[in-house]
Amino acid sequence: MDRMHEIALKMPANQEDALMARMAVSGLGMLAGLDADTIGDLQTVVNECTDCLLNQVVQPETISMTGWVENNRLILRWEVEGNQGQNQQKPLDNEVVRCILETLMPQVELESDQRGVHSILCSIAV
Repeated sequence: MDRMHEIALKMPANQEDALMARMAVSGLGMLAGLDADTIGDLQTVVNECTDCLLNQVVQPETISMTGWVENNRLILRWEVEGNQGQNQQKPLDNEVVRCILETLMPQVELESDQRGVHSILCSIAV
């Protein structure tokens, strides 16, 4: 099955710009037929993923987020790009982040290297 209702955003790596990601994901959830409570959960997922990616060893320059519906699943993917240098914030515990995300989205994958988490993929049935 082809991807449906695909969205793609590239934003500066800061918490203030997460609002546009929350709005885009809310729209995607509506198009996918999700109820209001689940769309609220998706907004929380955006917050948690953004927090995770901003609080790593290396501060990214941008965050790219894509979302789409495929094979009866809503899939969200975040990736960091660039390097603004050492982050002054203490990195979040990746296992805690994974556990929080898994309460909201049943399938979660965090990819990391020596710089920290650089990619998050999660999905939920629609």
